[in-house]
Amino acid sequence: MSDRLISSADISGIEYKLRQLDSNLDRVTNNISHVRTEVGGVLNEVGTLNQRQAQLAADLNQLAAAFSDFVKNDGKQKSLQLAETRQGNLKQDLEIKFGYYGEVRRMATGILQGVDTGIVSDGTLRATTEEVMLKAPGYWLAPALITVASWIRNDKATADKALNESLRRDDYKTTLFFMLVMRRLNRYEASLQWLNRYFMHQNPYNLDREFVIILEAVTTGVFPPAARQLMMKNAKSWLAQLTQSGDYINDQKAQWLQFFHAKAPVVSGKYPLLEQFCNNWTALETYLQTVSAHEPIQAHFKNVIGASTDLSKAIKVQLDEILSMLVTNFDDEELPLQQQVRLNELIIDMDGDKAAAQSVMDAEKHIFQEKVDFLQLLTNAAFNPAKAGASKVTQALAVSISQPWIVEAHDTFTANSRNSIPNLIVYNIDGFTAGTQDGSDEESLLGQHEGYWTNVLKAELAKAPYPTSNVILGGLIIALGAGLLIVNPIVGVLAAGVGIWLVLNTLNKHKKTIQQIKDSTANREQKSKEVLRGCIAETVDYRKECAREDAKAEVVRALLTSITPEDFSSVSKDTRNILTTN
Repeated sequence: MSDRLISSADISGIEYKLRQLDSNLDRVTNNISHVRTEVGGVLNEVGTLNQRQAQLAADLNQLAAAFSDFVKNDGKQKSLQLAETRQGNLKQDLEIKFGYYGEVRRMATGILQGVDTGIVSDGTLRATTEEVMLKAPGYWLAPALITVASWIRNDKATADKALNESLRRDDYKTTLFFMLVMRRLNRYEASLQWLNRYFMHQNPYNLDREFVIILEAVTTGVFPPAARQLMMKNAKSWLAQLTQSGDYINDQKAQWLQFFHAKAPVVSGKYPLLEQFCNNWTALETYLQTVSAHEPIQAHFKNVIGASTDLSKAIKVQLDEILSMLVTNFDDEELPLQQQVRLNELIIDMDGDKAAAQSVMDAEKHIFQEKVDFLQLLTNAAFNPAKAGASKVTQALAVSISQPWIVEAHDTFTANSRNSIPNLIVYNIDGFTAGTQDGSDEESLLGQHEGYWTNVLKAELAKAPYPTSNVILGGLIIALGAGLLIVNPIVGVLAAGVGIWLVLNTLNKHKKTIQQIKDSTANREQKSKEVLRGCIAETVDYRKECAREDAKAEVVRALLTSITPEDFSSVSKDTRNILTTN
């Protein structure tokens, strides 16, 4: 009886302990399940985070590019508005300070043409020119016009006084003015004397800007043989002096090199994928801009050599045009304001791009110098004849005279451009880095790309190892349940069920995590592959465009080497003999 009671008590205690164990196992299982869920969630988040990180990097790159474009465009817009405002103010300043000069300038050829027709009275000429003298103090042209008016009415005393005053105010311009006026009035001997006087004062290393008028006279052939011979003799002598020193030639070559660089167009936006995913895009963009300059350079010189002299014009008409250039070319005191006007004009023309405008301005800066050497005067006329005070025909002559060092400068420009071309175009796409020369190795790049993402997948999978501990724990619970089947079948079955569920749930979640990693990596790989193919396609197009643009360098060189002074100096045989420098 007592044995039966003891046995019953012992069994009751065991059952109680088993129930406690079962309860504890339930809690452990729940905790394990919760931990496993959390681990699986973390792994999922890791995979998702990697994907989001890659997408975020791409988005940030796009945002940075967009912000950079915004800042650049905003800066251009503000520069454009400021330049337009300044341009108006500067022109107003010019009008206030030098506006009356314009009236005086227009009067010069008007007086001569009035004398031609004989319909302007001496009294009107006298009153008009004397009024000019009062309203334009210090301006050389005012007493020069009084000289002309006094000479017409045979007032020698007034003419001499006015001439001396004009020479005092500006000797060089006055001399040029009367040289042209005397030629216009067919006073050949007097014109030659004025020309002799002009050359007596000239230094080829330090010429006045107005000497371009002499070049203009040579170009158009409006002077008689004696005057042309004098001009050509001096010009050839000066060229011989200046070209003996490499410094002067090198200075002109450096300016032409800068001029060529200023012709480089803007090329951004043509290759968006390379711009976003290429490590050395800055070098690629710089080279493309430089090599693309050949076409605008060619257009510039075609436009220059396409200019021609209208030989059907009467000598008086041509002289009036040259006189107009002399008197309308701004004076030295106007230079600072005119320089600012030109800079703002360039900023407006280039839609607010201050850097591009400054580049052109730097190339033209010598135009605004008061004194230049003969070679620099030629370069000024070749760069911008309007600002230098010359015609398009004189520009062509200046280019033809400067041709040897222009060709050398262009050769240097081309060589520097070719030496700067990047050998490799280096991609960086979602961590994949590879380089190519011209995109012809597409299969190799795709193979490298596939290998890279295989390694990425391995690395990602390594972050989600096989859940050995949970599987072992589940196995132990199953074994415990099996052992309990003998003692308490119900508890044993429950324990075994918990173990089986833990193993299956762990394996299932691991499988899902692995699949998520594979899917995420495959998605990134596919997007990366599409970008890679796009980059390769743009690389092929980029290299083709660069080759096309580079080939134009030879066309430009052929054009430059075909230019000779004889083509642009005049139809006169005497004038064509100008400038055989060696």
